Amino acid sequence: MATQPLPEDYYDNLQQKRDHPTIGYPWVPMSYEDFERRISEETEFRFEWIDGAVYNMTGSSPKHSAIATRFDFLFNQQIGFRGPCRTHRDEYVRIPDRPVVVPDVVLTCDPIDWDEDKHSKPYRIQSPLVVVEVLSPNTMKYDRREKFSRYKLCPTLEVHILAHQNKPLVEVSRRANNWEKEVFSAGQTIELEQCNLKFPVDRIYEGILA
Repeated sequence: MATQPLPEDYYDNLQQKRDHPTIGYPWVPMSYEDFERRISEETEFRFEWIDGAVYNMTGSSPKHSAIATRFDFLFNQQIGFRGPCRTHRDEYVRIPDRPVVVPDVVLTCDPIDWDEDKHSKPYRIQSPLVVVEVLSPNTMKYDRREKFSRYKLCPTLEVHILAHQNKPLVEVSRRANNWEKEVFSAGQTIELEQCNLKFPVDRIYEGILA
């Protein structure tokens, strides 16, 4: 089915909608089929679909952005740039039988997620290995509950990370530990079997928190 062009005032209307009391982001009602068609278009916006409404998740605080960028840097510093493992920012991740989501940072080691001739069209990351979400006051409940429940449906996902943005605190949940939460704070180091990754908490927040 051909995608119908968006109304000229579509994004303006999205911004003007009252914030949801839990999510705290602008939203408009929309069917999931229409949502999928809309996100197939090239756009600077990042949307997520929750209970019959689409939310504009574009934009974040400077600290939020800096922490996500730091994680991305620390990943690439350790895995290198030759592949097959690569990080992605603000890309949609396919969830089996559930709506797609957009993590702050995702690590995938599946070459298909990089190969233009083989990856899905429109582009969706098929095989997330590690995902990182930076917690924001507006989306904290959603990130911990609904979004996490979607991630756990991904058979390739092994580690889920939640990073606080106003204090040096990181929560790590691993599939191998039945998604039990581990909490890491200043002076501690997060160690992952995947790619032998290490994330010193002090390094994650260095220069970001006063």
